[in-house]
Amino acid sequence: MKKVLLCFMMAFFCITAALAETDTKTYRTFVKNDRHVFFCSHRGITVVVDPTVGGIFEPHISIINESGRAFVFEPKTITAEAFAIPGNDSKYTRYRTERFLAKGDTTGMERDQLTIYTPEKYSKKVSRSMWWGSFLTELVVAGVESIGETDERQQFWNDVHREKRIDEAEAERHAEKRRISEGYWRANTIFADEEHEGFIAIKHVSTKYLLLNIPVDGETFHFIIDAQKHY
Repeated sequence: MKKVLLCFMMAFFCITAALAETDTKTYRTFVKNDRHVFFCSHRGITVVVDPTVGGIFEPHISIINESGRAFVFEPKTITAEAFAIPGNDSKYTRYRTERFLAKGDTTGMERDQLTIYTPEKYSKKVSRSMWWGSFLTELVVAGVESIGETDERQQFWNDVHREKRIDEAEAERHAEKRRISEGYWRANTIFADEEHEGFIAIKHVSTKYLLLNIPVDGETFHFIIDAQKHY
């Protein structure tokens, strides 16, 4: 297991070096819930990227400021990219680059910039997706209930259960909208000896690796995060 972790770390450093030759920052990982969390400390600022809960398309980001100065962190300056196979235009296979990235090989690869949602747009997207999921569920249930004869008593309980499901789905949508409103990264002044944290949401593509470029106080931190289970 130590050899596997060592190989991964060597590949990670090789990829990072290939991405930004002038980036002299040291990137490290630690393990949380069987997966890697990525972090980098540079000139009193530590950036942590944790994809263990929301995955690589909803990574949690923490910034710890021990630089002795305050600065404004603007999340909308973050960019996300996916490595892509040149000449492959299929949305299903264009980003299947894991066999190369696992070896630290980025030679000749293209990089596609991905959409990072605003909190408002992401909230609407999630709410709409949940609504459609609830709607399709009700269609399936209604189809099952329509099979055979239904007496008045059974119809009454079908209606009660349907209203309960609708109320529960609505409550889940409100809870998700509240989670996004409260947890999504927004612009903040991070004072000395303070830590801020939040998450961002990235438009999904068929890849297991993402490159995040996170500008903080004039420095850009480059993280390659992955969806692999390492332990």
